[in-house]
Amino acid sequence: MNHPKSVSVAVLSLFSHALYSDKTKAMGGAERRAYYWLRLLQESGFSVSAVLAHQEAVAKDFKSRLSTPWPLYEHPKYRADGHVVRAKEGRTGLMPRLRDKFLSLLNRPLPNATEQNALLGTAVYRQIDADAYVAFGLTNAANELARFCSAQGKRFIVSIASEVDFDFLKQPEGKDAYDSKRELKAETLALATFVVAQTPAQAQTLKQIGLPSSKIRIVFNPIAALALPAQLQGKRVLWIGKSDANKNPKAVLELSKHLPQLEFCLIFGDDFDARQAAEFQDQKNIQVVSGVHPNRIRPYYLDSFCLLSTAYAEGFPNTFLEAWEAGIPVASLHVDPENLLSQNGLGFMASGNVEALAAVLMEWAKSPAASQEIGQRGRKYIETHHNPEQIRIQLEQMFKV
Repeated sequence: MNHPKSVSVAVLSLFSHALYSDKTKAMGGAERRAYYWLRLLQESGFSVSAVLAHQEAVAKDFKSRLSTPWPLYEHPKYRADGHVVRAKEGRTGLMPRLRDKFLSLLNRPLPNATEQNALLGTAVYRQIDADAYVAFGLTNAANELARFCSAQGKRFIVSIASEVDFDFLKQPEGKDAYDSKRELKAETLALATFVVAQTPAQAQTLKQIGLPSSKIRIVFNPIAALALPAQLQGKRVLWIGKSDANKNPKAVLELSKHLPQLEFCLIFGDDFDARQAAEFQDQKNIQVVSGVHPNRIRPYYLDSFCLLSTAYAEGFPNTFLEAWEAGIPVASLHVDPENLLSQNGLGFMASGNVEALAAVLMEWAKSPAASQEIGQRGRKYIETHHNPEQIRIQLEQMFKV
């Protein structure tokens, strides 16, 4: 379907190079959504591009290792440091100070480091000159993009990434878990043309903040329901995430010690230090896998009888959707998006009770038919609410001229 007018959309996706290169390890949920949005918009006739950031130590042939269906732009200011995005400092170090001293002796005006840093952040957006810009999460980079769009008269869409985006409601100052300034979040929301929620609960929070309903859109994460094997034979518990404190992999280690008869497979989307790695590798019933490309992760679900979540906070996890698409239930220690586990019967919500979580894992391991029945309910939920074609129509309406 070709859009009646050519509309260009630029997406700021600070880690999405993981989706284009087989040699990267990061697997963020927001970045997965960015990729799917780009793909659906492109298929609908929009002109799309992605703005990426990456680790400073990345090889010079970074772009040559990417397979891209649309133009990629490297962000000149922001770099990915684990899951934290930090801005480069302005003018620091010995040489800049010596230069400033020399200029002052000649009565020359000194360069404005703050202004230079600000221009550095928006240079790539000026280069692209898109009709609309998208950011995922209320980050420092999203705020900078929101200000740029406001000054240039461009449309700006921001999508809520996780509940961390709302932490400024309880703690209005300081930095959040992703190193973003809480003081900027309200401004980012106010400057947005549309604010996208992943769930009705997030949309309700946005209304309570004071955003008008006309500005809020609920867009579920798209996922295609592929054919399933005739018989699911999963034998292990699957956990997928980063090694940060929010994802709480330590809880998996605790569970594996309580349940030595069960096999656990942990897929890490990033590296963790040698001491932590040794703890997991010493546990005989844990298999640790690092850096599985998103396009090759489905077999891990099909080889498991459930997905385990130990995170303290999430938006709407793509891993939950992938588990239900594969016909397996979700067992969660803390997170229950839209009460789909506790009230809709798509898995088990432990409400922080490790013992209760362990008991359910054992029950599902002993009774595959019971877990498969729950998984089939999850599969039906996917087919009903997360059909990519339905979401494509929503995106077309949001970006149309």
